[in-house]
Amino acid sequence: MNPTSSGSGQNQHAKSAGKFVVMGARCCNSAIGAFHPRSWRLVSLDADTLEPTVVSWHYKHGGRPVMGNDFFDTQPDQHLIVSSGTERMTLNPLNISANFPAMCARRDDQYLHAWGWAEFGGELPEEIKKIKDAVQIESSMAAFAVRRANGSVRAWGSPLNPSSLVPADIAALTNIVGIFGGNYVFVALLTTGQVVAWGLEEAGGKLPDKIATLTDVVGAVGTQHAFAVLRRTGQVDAWGDPDNGGELPEEIRQLRDVVQIAHSGRNFAVRRANGQLAVWGRRTALPPIPEDIVNLDDIVDIAGKSGAIAVRRANGQIKAWGMTQRDTPPEEIADLTDIVHVTSTSYSFIALRANGRIVTWGDGIASVVPENIAPLSDIVAITTNHEAAVVLRSSGEAIAFGDPETGGDSSGVSHLLTNVRAVFAGTNTFVALTMDNRVIAWGDPQKGGTGEQKALYGLISYAGKLQINL
Repeated sequence: MNPTSSGSGQNQHAKSAGKFVVMGARCCNSAIGAFHPRSWRLVSLDADTLEPTVVSWHYKHGGRPVMGNDFFDTQPDQHLIVSSGTERMTLNPLNISANFPAMCARRDDQYLHAWGWAEFGGELPEEIKKIKDAVQIESSMAAFAVRRANGSVRAWGSPLNPSSLVPADIAALTNIVGIFGGNYVFVALLTTGQVVAWGLEEAGGKLPDKIATLTDVVGAVGTQHAFAVLRRTGQVDAWGDPDNGGELPEEIRQLRDVVQIAHSGRNFAVRRANGQLAVWGRRTALPPIPEDIVNLDDIVDIAGKSGAIAVRRANGQIKAWGMTQRDTPPEEIADLTDIVHVTSTSYSFIALRANGRIVTWGDGIASVVPENIAPLSDIVAITTNHEAAVVLRSSGEAIAFGDPETGGDSSGVSHLLTNVRAVFAGTNTFVALTMDNRVIAWGDPQKGGTGEQKALYGLISYAGKLQINL
């Protein structure tokens, strides 16, 4: 459902070495409001030079090893094994998630810890506090869901958000293997390839028979209004609000080669194995695909923001379109041929180049690269939220920009943002996880952006200890 696992264009130029570091956030299967990043890139660097280095990546449970200096993480709930020569590192599954008003962490001992707005998930109910086998956490707009090692699921959060209440028949299940969040709905994937859902019925919380009878689902993507699923056959299907992506056009239903699903709020976009793009949803919320994009057959990734879609090509170029002229990248960006990743805030697109620099376009504060970030040439990862972004440098320094109200000003915690390995995002907050197991949050203090999270220090880690196989 996500971009090609590796091969951003850097790999053929990167050397292979022994000692290495890995950086970048493993992120969630959730969608919050108009904030729609769907691709998460990890990068491997030589431990001494901090230059890209080729390593082997593979999930602990299934999948063939992939060689490269970057990796697009499609299964963040699995341990990810990274190795080079005699060195081997195991990245922990996603361990920090966020909804609109609160944050939740999955500790290394598989207990949970939450903070932020108490009534919206920032305070754990007694039943949830007792869970000691959490293997996955996901969020909706104002609730969290946790999948346990025994295959069951629990949820908590605002009673006004129906996704916080798991129906009894779903709570009794013990064969759940994945959770996916929309704004008001959670979808759970079963070992049988079936899905179940709960939450706001009109947004997908009630499954139609055509979805409930499927037995080959491999993943799902949710929005504020609808859900789409990817099937093992390469087909997609959708349900929810029919005017906002919940009804699948016949020409999309006929596809048998879909490999990625993204969305722009009221529209879904899919990438096909042949490198082409297709979209459906609310026509007044996204113009038809322009001719110069319709004819492409080398698309390797998709990113969506409110009312716009961007695609990354195999040749390192970017194309985009949307509701305004500013959604189309300016000529100086469109001419670039070294883009390795593209992501978005609600109103801006941000792209990372192979030379470690970033470029931006769109609307809002985050569409302008500030003077302190524009000269940087060692950026290896980008994390975004509603209207701010954080760049992670190869040195482990993290720097934010964009709307200060949503975490775009990290100056108050800049002295703490060292040795950072990953930055996670809430709607109006950011959370950094460091190499030495510190957790630092900033942004809206009511929503969890309260600085050092000392209750988590030493209890949560990005990866296990580096192993040396002689």
